[in-house]
Amino acid sequence: MAKTVHVSEIGPLIKNDGAVLIDVREEDELKETGYVPGAIHLPMSTLDFEDDTLKKHGDDTLYIMCRSGRRSETVQHALIDQGYDAVNVEGGILEYEGDREEL
Repeated sequence: MAKTVHVSEIGPLIKNDGAVLIDVREEDELKETGYVPGAIHLPMSTLDFEDDTLKKHGDDTLYIMCRSGRRSETVQHALIDQGYDAVNVEGGILEYEGDREEL
């Protein structure tokens, strides 16, 4: 069964555990709402499973985030199929209440 966390849990996971957060939203969405500090931006539309960033974190748990949690779930399952340990971040940026970086 695929794992999930609520977006309210992501801040402490990044800060305390060094979690790898991947934001799969498109660049125009980041401009509208900002992004979670420390997140890696890999848009779903151009996601490449051979990307050096993904390979670099191949042994890490990857937390996948989008606007609401639907696209991130799709990417999560694709990453799992490729052998990655991926967790969907439910609620996405819409429910995120922490600090944000601007693009």
